[in-house]
Amino acid sequence: MHLGRESMRSPTPRLPAVMASLVLGFVALAASCADDNSSSGTDSKAPVTDDSTNVASEVSSPTSAATEEPFSFSVGLAEPTAIDPALIYDIEGGQVVRLLFQNLVTLSPELELEPGVATDWSVAEDGVTWTFNLSPDAKYSDGRAVIADDFVFAFARVADPDLAATSAYQGLPIAGWGEVNSGEPSGSIGDVPISGVTAVDDFTLTVVTEQPFALLPKVLTYPMFAPVPEEFVDSEKKAAAFLEQPMGNGPYMMAEPWQHNEGITVVRNPEFNGDPGRADTIEFRIYGELSTAVKDFQAGNLDIARLLPSEVIADTLEAYPDTFVATRTGVLSYVGFPTNVAPFDNPDIRRAFSLAIDREALAERVWEGTQSPATGVVPPLAPGALEGTCEFCRCDPVAAKALFDAAGGIPGNSMVFYDIAEDGTAGLDPILNSWREIFGIEIEVRTFEFGQFLEETALGNAVGPFELGWAWDYPSGYSFLSPLFESTSDVNNLGWSNAEFDEQLRLAREAVDEEAGLEFLGAAQRIVESEVPLAPVTFADDLGVHSDRLMNIVVDAGAMWRFELVEPTS
Repeated sequence: MHLGRESMRSPTPRLPAVMASLVLGFVALAASCADDNSSSGTDSKAPVTDDSTNVASEVSSPTSAATEEPFSFSVGLAEPTAIDPALIYDIEGGQVVRLLFQNLVTLSPELELEPGVATDWSVAEDGVTWTFNLSPDAKYSDGRAVIADDFVFAFARVADPDLAATSAYQGLPIAGWGEVNSGEPSGSIGDVPISGVTAVDDFTLTVVTEQPFALLPKVLTYPMFAPVPEEFVDSEKKAAAFLEQPMGNGPYMMAEPWQHNEGITVVRNPEFNGDPGRADTIEFRIYGELSTAVKDFQAGNLDIARLLPSEVIADTLEAYPDTFVATRTGVLSYVGFPTNVAPFDNPDIRRAFSLAIDREALAERVWEGTQSPATGVVPPLAPGALEGTCEFCRCDPVAAKALFDAAGGIPGNSMVFYDIAEDGTAGLDPILNSWREIFGIEIEVRTFEFGQFLEETALGNAVGPFELGWAWDYPSGYSFLSPLFESTSDVNNLGWSNAEFDEQLRLAREAVDEEAGLEFLGAAQRIVESEVPLAPVTFADDLGVHSDRLMNIVVDAGAMWRFELVEPTS
């Protein structure tokens, strides 16, 4: 959900989890980053919103969901890693799961906290005891009421080492979560309760954190905190069925099991107690190549194409200027370095590679102005982000070469670069050619399907730089800094560790409120930008195009398409 990740593990560390991240169509830079004033070759620019939503048409009242004629539409999707909320860790699965489930707390399209199953919540004077009052009207799609015990079990299920959920570290602020998560597998999932999670009665839940943690309500909007009753997964057969067709309490439900590499179809959930989805049916069509989705859209066989590859942006914008969607998001695209492997354990080598990146040319020439040059490791939309503090986010070939040479260069003048197969290769060659030209090195490109790519670039496996992207799990700079860089993070695949950085994040966690923690997030950001364990490339916009038969297209700054709001134009 890409999804970003955060961790504060204090018990004995486990092996790092597979990197859980959104991968955008990673694109490359101009060959030498020397000409900052050359034109992109086109004057056309996509309309890009600077706020948290992109609304192609004015959102209308939910009452329009009750239409006389059945309304459905189709959406392009990459194959998700999972649609069980406990196992979610990419944005593709997140697009589906957010329709199937409703958490205690939700985020509005403007990314403000809103009631979900919980009608209200509060924290006690001790700063660690949170109380959530649940709506008695919340139901699963089979009509069963959502009760506090469902959250007690769901949280224990995610934390259970038997499930080995990639995003389990998200719950580490909760008292007792770390002990469960780092315990020995018992062979039964969800059998060990979390001491900090208690059902007071059917409609009252308390969550106690280890220390004051003002971000808890935001964290609980993450999909893995969705309610799952024990009875839905209390046998091997039920658990296996839930993986393919999870039953939830959201505005939609699955019409049939997940057709892997083909599609996922959801229909309106008649038991949902909130605003109903506008469409009767939403058909997610799964594509192995993003360019194929664009071709289907052009042929009139797909209503919404998302995550547009760089090579089709200009033509798509020109052909569909009124229905092209570009939304500023809290997403960072970057080049990661295996800092535990020589020569990338040398900060000056990493700084040199970062200085050899022409972010301005990338944004203008490749992304047609629909991406922003990264000015740091935290996108400006994230609360707590600092701007203009990243010394090595500029393009300076001379300084890059000087640092590279002084640090001893690359042994044998040869290295490996890891590429993701699904996001296309049109933009990759220029960045590699830039490095070849500036540093005089040979680069072997190894390309993998996404799942294998995550394994190849996991901590201890990668021997060279790799492309990746990161989307926040909730709107906060903490949702970038902790998962990507904290020493105890299960998804820190960079091998980078810094005691002072970790201390600043601890202070941010224990601040009396979110605002008070921003000072410490800023200090942590400065530390990581000085050390360059990754080279920020762009703050990515979410790009897509939709049929003119659709209106109310809303995309939030977390790169989530609000498909439940889509309506027909007539």
